[in-house]
Amino acid sequence: MARQIVITGGKGGVGKTTCCAYLGYFLARLGARVVMLDVDIGLNNLDVVVGIDNLINYDIVDIVCGKCRVRQALIQHPKNPLLYILPSSHCLNVGKVHTDDLKKIIMELSSTFDYILIDCPAGIGAEFYRAVYLASEAIIITTPSITAIRDADKTAELICGCGINSLNLIINRVRTDLIAKHLMLKPQDIASSLNLTLLGTITESDALTAQSAISGNLFEIQDKSILQFENIAKNIHLGIVSNTRKQQLFSFIKRRKQNV
Repeated sequence: MARQIVITGGKGGVGKTTCCAYLGYFLARLGARVVMLDVDIGLNNLDVVVGIDNLINYDIVDIVCGKCRVRQALIQHPKNPLLYILPSSHCLNVGKVHTDDLKKIIMELSSTFDYILIDCPAGIGAEFYRAVYLASEAIIITTPSITAIRDADKTAELICGCGINSLNLIINRVRTDLIAKHLMLKPQDIASSLNLTLLGTITESDALTAQSAISGNLFEIQDKSILQFENIAKNIHLGIVSNTRKQQLFSFIKRRKQNV
């Protein structure tokens, strides 16, 4: 049975898709069979990020509409034979894809793969809940900015009420020089304020930003910061993950009381 992990964060632009792509890549490098789904239908870009957008013949909407089987839509990544992508649709066919349809797809994939990574849309609307209900684990992505942390906190509260069994944190775009000057919050302090287990941090990378702007294919980057994704993938694979469900509910109740 595959581990079904939703990559979310609430705020747009914090790096959810980038984190999803690299975690999938390095989990596959560790020998796990991984499939990644982009459920941001109509505004998806995971296929571009991993460099397989020119290989797509079928997508999730085609599966739901009965035009193809799940196996026909899966794309094996050219650089990693254990990594697969199930493309979403670039067309605004949101109304054609329901949670039950996606659950059937997840169930079929679960018997074949070790990990199913779900790239969640930004915000906390209906598409957010659809992605969360497909998962049994969640990883929240945030940056050290106050607005992103606030959105991550709200997202954590909502996820705790959706039956998720495991909830963890990755902090993206960390700058040690600003932390040293007390101009940026420390990752440990952010994790503590959110009551979440910190899987790891990703430092700000000019190479990553430049590659995203030029071609989008992140797997072509040669940069030391990319190794941080590998370390986080090892933490996930080795089971160095979060609080128990009881602890999550306690944290949720504690936050609610503090907000009253």
